[in-house]
Amino acid sequence: MSKHGRLIVHIGQGKTGSTSIQNALKNNPETLERFGVFFPVTGRHTNHQDIFTFLTGDVKHHDPALGGARDDARKTALGKTFWEAARERILREQPDVTVLSCENQFRPFSVAALESLSRHFTPLFAEIRVVAYLRSPAEHFLSMAQQDVKKRPKITIPPRNALREVLEPWTLHGPGPVEVIRYARDTLQDGDVVADFCARFLPVAAADLARPSSRDNTTLSPEAMAVLQDFHRRKVPPPTRFHGARAQRMKDLIQRADSAEPGFQKPRLAAGLKQAIEARAGDLDWLKTEFGLEFPDLERAALPAQEAYAHVERIETVAQVCAV
Repeated sequence: MSKHGRLIVHIGQGKTGSTSIQNALKNNPETLERFGVFFPVTGRHTNHQDIFTFLTGDVKHHDPALGGARDDARKTALGKTFWEAARERILREQPDVTVLSCENQFRPFSVAALESLSRHFTPLFAEIRVVAYLRSPAEHFLSMAQQDVKKRPKITIPPRNALREVLEPWTLHGPGPVEVIRYARDTLQDGDVVADFCARFLPVAAADLARPSSRDNTTLSPEAMAVLQDFHRRKVPPPTRFHGARAQRMKDLIQRADSAEPGFQKPRLAAGLKQAIEARAGDLDWLKTEFGLEFPDLERAALPAQEAYAHVERIETVAQVCAV
């Protein structure tokens, strides 16, 4: 079987504009086809999480309280259907570039999962590149804390070597070379991640893609973050039974009220937390050595590592993350 074109495996990182990239590609199938680009069907998701579930045999569990063996089997079967349809089209039409994108794949994988992925990809593609955009540790922590309180009561504390734990298995056992890009306005093409992704990896320009003017994700103020976390902790009751029936409805209500509030301010990290997060990170030297990537705003020397570790590990509430 002959190999066809190039595969771009875009794995995130979360909160680096992945949804914007996915929407831009998903919503322009005719334009992509004219330029020889194929973005497979994603089903009810914006990303290709179902396809990756089948290819790796590793189901991403967003909430351990949900799912189970039956749900895992359903997701895997759905991913198999999507992948087989995509594979058939790749063999039939031989696109120049195929893109698979899912920020949920920015997580530690076993050797077996990545070898499974490679077995599916290697016979199909002449070239395979794995791509990740990375935010600086403190910026990413704040963005993920905001994402956490939209869905759950707890704020996730990342591992000290979070970047290395994810990227090293991809470099050692993944389907192709890994490229990392610093996610910042001064490094992105036109300060825009979609324009940057197109310029680096696709034969189509972002200007050729129809894109909505609205943002794909909404930033909450610190006050709204605190209210939403208290709702998930059952400290703030929903105003109606309708809103209490689904957490998404409460989140939408709070977001609308927040955006309508005069003097809206984006959240900022609490005093000393930026320095603690950066001093705690244990893989930044590895990142520089392996990929030549540095974050220019680091202040790692400002705090002893053990003190930084204790500072971050005790975080539980929004008030500990940003001033409310």
